[in-house]
Amino acid sequence: MYDTYQRRIAECDQQLQNHLATFADNVPPQPPEGEPQRKKVKAAKNAPRFGLSSELQRISGVDLTRIDGIDVMIAQTILSEVGLDMNRWKTEAHFASWLGLCPDNRITGDKVLSRGTRHVVNRAATALRMAANTLIRSHSYLGAQYRRLRTKLGAPKAITAMAHRLAALVYRC
Repeated sequence: MYDTYQRRIAECDQQLQNHLATFADNVPPQPPEGEPQRKKVKAAKNAPRFGLSSELQRISGVDLTRIDGIDVMIAQTILSEVGLDMNRWKTEAHFASWLGLCPDNRITGDKVLSRGTRHVVNRAATALRMAANTLIRSHSYLGAQYRRLRTKLGAPKAITAMAHRLAALVYRC
């Protein structure tokens, strides 16, 4: 059964690669020569067996994996759920609100009835929360900010706050 499932996974990877090849190129400008190279990251067990990162970069014109916490599978989820056109949202705040990563204080008569974020079923928001959760091991500014927020606010609120920050970075790309 294991071999059968591995063959089916390989067939799905091939279909995904063929489908991605049908998208038009969005060639990004060439990076400057002095830019440092990123370290090699070990591929996840469920990652496709082809160069998904280069295909996503070819299609979108940007490399979302350069943002700390976002790997190839999360970038694929974000691009497939959100799309390539960010002009649907006026600002990054509108984008984060659409994802359900903004505070939603219900106030009436100067009395706060409830606090928290809206409950939105969105795969992109879930992927950004997963990316934010991985920042605890990051040695970057985003990782330090996540760890600081986690000590002050607790893990759930820190994850939502950092997912909001990652959504803003994705919007700007």
